[in-house]
Amino acid sequence: MWWKILLIIFALIFLFFWQSVHIIIAYDGEFKLIAGLGLIRLNILKLLDKFKNMQKKEKKPKEEKPEEEEPEEKKEEEEETPKETKPNVFQEVLELRGFDGAVDLLSEFSSLLAKFGGGLMKHFIIRKLVVHYGVTGKDAADTAIKFGAISTALFPSIGVINKAAQVKKHDIVIIPDYTGSEDTQEIYIHMSYRLLALIAVALGALKDFLQILKREKKINARIKARSKIRREKAVAANKSQQTGDVTA
Repeated sequence: MWWKILLIIFALIFLFFWQSVHIIIAYDGEFKLIAGLGLIRLNILKLLDKFKNMQKKEKKPKEEKPEEEEPEEKKEEEEETPKETKPNVFQEVLELRGFDGAVDLLSEFSSLLAKFGGGLMKHFIIRKLVVHYGVTGKDAADTAIKFGAISTALFPSIGVINKAAQVKKHDIVIIPDYTGSEDTQEIYIHMSYRLLALIAVALGALKDFLQILKREKKINARIKARSKIRREKAVAANKSQQTGDVTA
């Protein structure tokens, strides 16, 4: 019986992580940002406004308390004992292997970041992409110029998005409005990402990052050990030379 309960629990956990994270960005005179998991949807901007209003209500003027003066002995002890900060891996690489070693490490981190971004975009889905733009200028010539400039900027960007992510449905319309008084925009972007894929990509990137740190720490430890042995040999050689001079 217990194995059935465990099976049900694992199935529920799997179903939860199999859900997709949804993000909806919309603009039709008013900006909207909606996020959700599965069937749950939350308006992020409204939640932020409510949170800010709650914080304003909770804030009350606090009574100023007189600051207690610390004894001079404690202040002197704190000033005399500065906190020791351990150097990070990048600082150690820069000190031990110079600028070339630091550049190599930065290139590895940048390639790891690119790999992480590529893994994210591989599972990234744009379910719906709608851009409706009505272009209006001062006169017909200005409207035509603006229409050409916006088309030149917008359509290549849409092409890049189509190559980078899976776009299920898109509707891009740019219309020159020669009789209008101002530009009109309507934007609707519905994106989704499967939670399980996001966790898998993040864990893979974290694993690679920790492996790089571990390897760099080992290399730094070897360099420190070699330099320590060299210093000890140099000190021993100096001592033997000094004793030889004394006996002579």
